Parts: sequence; structure tokens; C-alpha cells
Amino acid sequence: MKKFTIALRIAVLSLCTIAVKAQSTSSKPAPAYMMPDGSFISKDKIDSVDRSWNGALFLAQEEKDKAQGVFHLIRLSDAEMKQMAQQNAHADSVVKAMVNKAAPDFNLTDMQGKKWSLAELRGKVVVLNFWYTSCPPCVAEMPQLNALAKGYSPDSVVFLALTFNEVQKVTTFLQKHEFGYTILPDSKEIDQQYKVSGWPTNLVINKEGIITFAVNSSSDIQHDLSAAINANL
Repeated sequence: MKKFTIALRIAVLSLCTIAVKAQSTSSKPAPAYMMPDGSFISKDKIDSVDRSWNGALFLAQEEKDKAQGVFHLIRLSDAEMKQMAQQNAHADSVVKAMVNKAAPDFNLTDMQGKKWSLAELRGKVVVLNFWYTSCPPCVAEMPQLNALAKGYSPDSVVFLALTFNEVQKVTTFLQKHEFGYTILPDSKEIDQQYKVSGWPTNLVINKEGIITFAVNSSSDIQHDLSAAINANL
């Protein structure tokens, strides 16, 4: 299998409708979807390909193809599917084990130079998103996250996006993508404290600083996070 520079954790996008939904909001250039034989298909055909491949579709992007917006459709072997399923299940179980535990404190600086401390946000519901710039499922859920953040007052709910990427890489990313969360770059040590081994990871922390919800990925992350937020307001 050709190696693509897209992940620290291999992430299967068998739910291809998530990826398609995200591309509708992307800026120029328009995304292009390349089949293994080098031919291109339209985004409305991706679900059909995934069904014909029995859910073995992997959507990847090479570093050199980012400027052209090219995504590669790869058919995974049974062994690769099994390996990914095991990795995904492990990553999900690790982060969900943090539910009902105190959220580790952190001190990070956002893209505008403002410092953020979790301890200082006590009394508000805090929503954390762990992501990175070349993670297709992270980008795919951003439209839902943006819509979610617009539905709450910053006086009661704070939305923070932590990425291990450095400031310059995030700045370049934001030239073509909208992300309505407050972005905190250089978060590698915090990722480790939160035991994040799969991206994206989303958590909800209540007013007392306890993690009440955690998930790696969801086909309807806006609904899931909204329900978790509302339960803590």
C-alpha cells in the first residue's frame, strides 16, 4: 500500500458522506477525487465506490497534491481494515476512559497571542477539539463544528481547538479553511496528557472541570456535542 502523509493514526473514512460534506465549503481549488487507476470521479460517486468496495474505502491526500486539492481513493485489504478497526477502537476506548475524570489543566497561547488556561475557565462548559492540518476527518467535521460554535454564547461555552502543528502551518491552513473555534497550536504535550492517539478527538468538560463526553469521530458530531453541552448547562 502506498504511503500517504496524512496521519499519525490511520483513520478510515468509510463514512464518506462526512468527507463530501466538508468539501462543499472548501475554498479554491475545488477538490478532485482520484481512483487507483488515475481516473477522476465526482464527489457524489464516492459513496457508490465505498459500497462497491464493501466499506474498504480509504480517502488520503499526498502532501504534494494539497495545492491541487487532490484526494486519492484507496481500496484497503482485509488485513488493513482489521488493523485500522483495532487501532480506532483502541484510540476511542482510551479517550472514553477519561470520562468522569478531572480534565488535565493546560496553559496554551492562541493564534493571536492570547494565553488560555483551563483552570481559569472554571464555571463555563469547555469543548475541546484535537486536530491537525493534514487530517482529512478533522477537516471533514469542521463545518459541523463551526455551526455548533455559533449556537452558543461565549459567556457560557468555550470552544478550543488544540493542534500539535506550529503557528505557521496553521496560518497557511486557515487561508483555505474556516475554523470557528479558538485555535491553540503547539499542543503536543497536552495531547499526550489527554491520551489522544486518534484524530479528531472531541471532549466536553463541565463547569466543575470534569470530562463528561469524549469521542474520536462521529457521523453527526454537531448533534452529539450539542447534546453533551446542553446536559451541562
